Amino acid sequence: MKMKKAETLGDVLQQYLTALGADKKLNEIRVLNEWEKIAGKTISRETADIYLKDGVLFLKFRSPLIRNEVNMHKTIIQERINESLGYEAVNSIKIK
Repeated sequence: MKMKKAETLGDVLQQYLTALGADKKLNEIRVLNEWEKIAGKTISRETADIYLKDGVLFLKFRSPLIRNEVNMHKTIIQERINESLGYEAVNSIKIK
């Protein structure tokens, strides 16, 4: 009888969550938890709503100035989020 290669508990849990489809929801929570670190205090403070759905990050801001600033730097923010998560979770950013 051949023994299988040993896997870490973290790898097994990740496979289980992926099979359940729960990994996407966990990534959304990670983006919310790390938003201030990713975007900075000022942008984070002016963020009225944020959620991730099907690879699209939806953002709503209280300030039109901040909205314009983020709109100009969407690519950088997208790269920071994907780097933080470790893979390309965000394909685009929509600003309301």
